[in-house]
Amino acid sequence: MISDIFAEEVKKEGEIFLSLCSLEDKQKLTGQIPMTYQDYLRIICIIHNIDLMHYEIKINEEFPEFYIMMEEMLERHRDIVKEYPDYYEDEGWYQRERKWLIDFCSQISDEHQQEKYVQLLMVY
Repeated sequence: MISDIFAEEVKKEGEIFLSLCSLEDKQKLTGQIPMTYQDYLRIICIIHNIDLMHYEIKINEEFPEFYIMMEEMLERHRDIVKEYPDYYEDEGWYQRERKWLIDFCSQISDEHQQEKYVQLLMVY
């Protein structure tokens, strides 16, 4: 029962994301072309920020090697931030994520959807 509900949510959220993302990202997510770790980080950032948590779990399961790399990176970052609280700001992480979100919104072809996600993500 719970797995059926989860599967339904994954399908629904996947359809939402795949209807919004670029053709290249669709091809990466469906295994038609290779995905890099940087692609994975960008896509996870976008999915997370538009609150598609079920689909985010699915993507993490489909790319376990990248998920492990991300978890290891985040663990290192937690250690760094203890000593260097401005790490994310100084290293440009927030600007990079903002650029990913802006780029995502700007490539959405449907103007109504684009406006909706610009407002949701507050990227402009």
